[in-house]
Amino acid sequence: MSGQKKISFHNISGTSQQAAFEASVAIYWNKLLGIATAKTNPHDAFDIVQDVLLSLWQKWEEVPKDETLEFYLLNALKFRIFKYYRTNGRYQAHLKKLEVLLNDTLETPDALAQENLHGLKETIMEEALEVLSPSQRQLFVLRVKYHYSYQKIAQQLSIDPGSARVLYSRALKQVKAHIKANPALTATLVTSFVLVTIP
Repeated sequence: MSGQKKISFHNISGTSQQAAFEASVAIYWNKLLGIATAKTNPHDAFDIVQDVLLSLWQKWEEVPKDETLEFYLLNALKFRIFKYYRTNGRYQAHLKKLEVLLNDTLETPDALAQENLHGLKETIMEEALEVLSPSQRQLFVLRVKYHYSYQKIAQQLSIDPGSARVLYSRALKQVKAHIKANPALTATLVTSFVLVTIP
Protein backbone atom coordinates (compact mmCIF):
# COMPACT_ATOMS: atom_id res chain seq x y z
CA MET A 1 0.00 0.00 0.00
CA SER A 2 2.99 2.21 -0.50
CA GLY A 3 1.98 5.68 -1.65
CA GLN A 4 -1.68 5.02 -0.83
CA LYS A 5 -3.84 6.35 1.97
CA LYS A 6 -3.88 4.07 4.99
CA ILE A 7 -7.03 2.28 6.08
CA SER A 8 -7.95 3.13 9.66
CA PHE A 9 -8.88 0.28 11.97
CA HIS A 10 -10.47 0.73 15.36
CA ASN A 11 -10.27 -1.64 18.31
CA ILE A 12 -8.04 -4.10 16.49
CA SER A 13 -6.87 -6.95 18.68
CA GLY A 14 -4.72 -9.93 17.90
CA THR A 15 -1.34 -9.06 16.45
CA SER A 16 -1.04 -12.23 14.34
CA GLN A 17 -4.51 -11.76 12.86
CA GLN A 18 -3.76 -8.14 12.08
CA ALA A 19 -0.48 -9.10 10.43
CA ALA A 20 -2.16 -11.74 8.29
CA PHE A 21 -4.90 -9.32 7.32
CA GLU A 22 -2.45 -6.54 6.42
CA ALA A 23 -0.43 -9.00 4.34
CA SER A 24 -3.58 -9.82 2.37
CA VAL A 25 -4.34 -6.11 1.93
CA ALA A 26 -0.83 -5.60 0.55
CA ILE A 27 -1.34 -8.44 -1.94
CA TYR A 28 -4.77 -7.45 -3.26
CA TRP A 29 -4.99 -3.66 -2.78
CA ASN A 30 -3.61 -2.60 -6.18
CA LYS A 31 -5.64 -5.16 -8.12
CA LEU A 32 -8.90 -4.23 -6.39
CA LEU A 33 -8.21 -0.53 -6.74
CA GLY A 34 -7.33 -0.89 -10.41
CA ILE A 35 -10.61 -2.69 -11.15
CA ALA A 36 -12.68 -0.25 -9.10
CA THR A 37 -11.00 2.77 -10.74
CA ALA A 38 -11.67 1.36 -14.21
CA LYS A 39 -15.33 0.85 -13.37
CA THR A 40 -15.97 4.10 -11.44
CA ASN A 41 -13.44 6.90 -10.82
CA PRO A 42 -10.29 7.26 -8.66
CA HIS A 43 -12.00 9.01 -5.74
CA ASP A 44 -14.97 6.68 -5.45
CA ALA A 45 -12.78 3.67 -6.22
CA PHE A 46 -10.70 4.24 -3.09
CA ASP A 47 -13.84 4.44 -0.93
CA ILE A 48 -15.27 1.29 -2.53
CA VAL A 49 -12.10 -0.74 -1.99
CA GLN A 50 -11.69 0.56 1.54
CA ASP A 51 -15.27 -0.49 2.25
CA VAL A 52 -14.57 -3.98 0.86
CA LEU A 53 -11.44 -4.37 2.99
CA LEU A 54 -13.03 -3.02 6.16
CA SER A 55 -15.82 -5.53 5.67
CA LEU A 56 -13.18 -8.22 5.16
CA TRP A 57 -11.55 -7.31 8.48
CA GLN A 58 -14.89 -7.53 10.26
CA LYS A 59 -15.37 -11.06 8.88
CA TRP A 60 -11.71 -12.04 9.03
CA GLU A 61 -12.18 -15.03 11.31
CA GLU A 62 -14.70 -16.66 8.99
CA VAL A 63 -13.40 -15.81 5.50
CA PRO A 64 -11.16 -18.21 3.53
CA LYS A 65 -7.42 -17.64 3.94
CA ASP A 66 -6.32 -19.80 0.97
CA GLU A 67 -6.33 -19.05 -2.76
CA THR A 68 -10.12 -18.61 -2.69
CA LEU A 69 -9.68 -15.33 -0.80
CA GLU A 70 -9.09 -13.55 -4.12
CA PHE A 71 -12.38 -14.90 -5.50
CA TYR A 72 -14.12 -13.78 -2.29
CA LEU A 73 -12.71 -10.25 -2.63
CA LEU A 74 -13.48 -9.93 -6.34
CA ASN A 75 -17.04 -11.06 -5.71
CA ALA A 76 -17.40 -8.57 -2.85
CA LEU A 77 -15.98 -5.83 -5.07
CA LYS A 78 -18.40 -6.70 -7.87
CA PHE A 79 -21.39 -6.23 -5.59
CA ARG A 80 -19.98 -3.02 -4.10
CA ILE A 81 -19.65 -1.61 -7.62
CA PHE A 82 -23.18 -2.77 -8.42
CA LYS A 83 -24.42 -1.05 -5.26
CA TYR A 84 -22.51 2.10 -6.29
CA TYR A 85 -24.29 2.25 -9.63
CA ARG A 86 -27.67 1.46 -8.15
CA THR A 87 -27.21 4.06 -5.40
CA ASN A 88 -26.13 6.64 -7.94
CA GLY A 89 -29.21 6.12 -10.09
CA ARG A 90 -27.35 4.27 -12.82
CA TYR A 91 -29.03 0.89 -12.32
CA GLN A 92 -32.03 1.67 -14.54
CA ALA A 93 -29.77 3.10 -17.23
CA HIS A 94 -27.75 -0.12 -17.37
CA LEU A 95 -30.91 -2.21 -17.29
CA LYS A 96 -32.08 -0.23 -20.33
CA LYS A 97 -28.73 -0.83 -22.07
CA LEU A 98 -29.09 -4.54 -21.40
CA GLU A 99 -32.58 -4.43 -22.90
CA VAL A 100 -31.21 -2.64 -25.98
CA LEU A 101 -28.42 -5.20 -26.30
CA LEU A 102 -30.91 -8.06 -26.25
CA ASN A 103 -33.14 -6.25 -28.74
CA ASP A 104 -30.12 -5.80 -31.01
CA THR A 105 -29.95 -9.56 -31.45
CA LEU A 106 -33.17 -9.29 -33.47
CA GLU A 107 -31.32 -7.40 -36.20
CA THR A 108 -27.70 -8.39 -35.61
CA PRO A 109 -26.97 -12.06 -34.92
CA ASP A 110 -23.55 -11.34 -33.40
CA ALA A 111 -24.68 -8.57 -31.04
CA LEU A 112 -23.46 -10.66 -28.08
CA ALA A 113 -20.35 -11.93 -29.83
CA GLN A 114 -17.79 -9.70 -28.11
CA GLU A 115 -15.37 -11.63 -25.92
CA ASN A 116 -16.04 -9.44 -22.87
CA LEU A 117 -19.75 -10.29 -23.10
CA HIS A 118 -19.12 -14.05 -23.02
CA GLY A 119 -20.20 -14.52 -19.39
CA LEU A 120 -23.29 -12.37 -19.91
CA LYS A 121 -24.25 -14.36 -23.01
CA GLU A 122 -23.78 -17.68 -21.23
CA THR A 123 -26.02 -16.60 -18.35
CA ILE A 124 -28.73 -15.48 -20.77
CA MET A 125 -28.41 -18.79 -22.63
CA GLU A 126 -28.78 -20.79 -19.41
CA GLU A 127 -31.93 -18.90 -18.49
CA ALA A 128 -33.34 -19.24 -22.00
CA LEU A 129 -32.95 -23.01 -21.85
CA GLU A 130 -35.01 -23.00 -18.65
CA VAL A 131 -38.02 -21.09 -19.99
CA LEU A 132 -38.22 -21.99 -23.69
CA SER A 133 -39.71 -25.01 -25.41
CA PRO A 134 -37.29 -27.46 -27.13
CA SER A 135 -37.95 -25.95 -30.57
CA GLN A 136 -37.55 -22.39 -29.23
CA ARG A 137 -34.32 -23.38 -27.49
CA GLN A 138 -32.88 -24.70 -30.73
CA LEU A 139 -33.68 -21.46 -32.53
CA PHE A 140 -32.41 -19.30 -29.65
CA VAL A 141 -29.13 -21.21 -29.47
CA LEU A 142 -28.56 -20.87 -33.22
CA ARG A 143 -29.19 -17.13 -33.09
CA VAL A 144 -27.46 -16.14 -29.84
CA LYS A 145 -24.72 -18.73 -29.40
CA TYR A 146 -23.78 -19.42 -33.01
CA HIS A 147 -24.87 -16.04 -34.49
CA TYR A 148 -26.81 -17.61 -37.36
CA SER A 149 -28.70 -15.37 -39.77
CA TYR A 150 -32.45 -15.95 -40.17
CA GLN A 151 -31.70 -17.39 -43.61
CA LYS A 152 -29.32 -19.96 -42.12
CA ILE A 153 -31.72 -20.74 -39.26
CA ALA A 154 -34.50 -21.24 -41.79
CA GLN A 155 -32.38 -23.72 -43.72
CA GLN A 156 -31.43 -25.55 -40.52
CA LEU A 157 -35.00 -25.81 -39.22
CA SER A 158 -36.78 -26.19 -42.59
CA ILE A 159 -38.85 -23.03 -42.21
CA ASP A 160 -38.85 -19.73 -44.07
CA PRO A 161 -36.69 -16.79 -42.90
CA GLY A 162 -39.70 -14.66 -41.98
CA SER A 163 -41.01 -17.36 -39.67
CA ALA A 164 -37.55 -17.73 -38.12
CA ARG A 165 -37.51 -14.02 -37.28
CA VAL A 166 -41.02 -14.08 -35.78
CA LEU A 167 -40.28 -17.20 -33.72
CA TYR A 168 -37.02 -15.74 -32.44
CA SER A 169 -38.78 -12.48 -31.54
CA ARG A 170 -41.32 -14.44 -29.49
CA ALA A 171 -38.60 -16.48 -27.78
CA LEU A 172 -36.64 -13.33 -26.96
CA LYS A 173 -39.77 -11.74 -25.51
CA GLN A 174 -40.21 -14.73 -23.19
CA VAL A 175 -36.59 -14.58 -22.07
CA LYS A 176 -36.81 -10.83 -21.35
CA ALA A 177 -40.04 -11.34 -19.40
CA HIS A 178 -38.33 -14.08 -17.37
CA ILE A 179 -35.40 -11.79 -16.57
CA LYS A 180 -37.68 -8.95 -15.48
CA ALA A 181 -39.72 -11.30 -13.29
CA ASN A 182 -36.62 -12.45 -11.38
CA PRO A 183 -34.99 -9.56 -9.48
CA ALA A 184 -31.97 -11.61 -8.39
CA LEU A 185 -31.29 -12.66 -11.99
CA THR A 186 -31.77 -9.09 -13.21
CA ALA A 187 -29.31 -7.84 -10.61
CA THR A 188 -26.75 -10.47 -11.64
CA LEU A 189 -27.07 -9.64 -15.34
CA VAL A 190 -26.95 -5.88 -14.81
CA THR A 191 -23.93 -6.25 -12.52
CA SER A 192 -22.14 -8.34 -15.15
CA PHE A 193 -23.11 -5.85 -17.84
CA VAL A 194 -21.81 -2.93 -15.75
CA LEU A 195 -18.49 -4.68 -15.16
CA VAL A 196 -17.88 -5.34 -18.85
CA THR A 197 -19.16 -2.05 -20.27
CA ILE A 198 -17.99 0.75 -17.96
CA PRO A 199 -14.67 2.12 -19.25
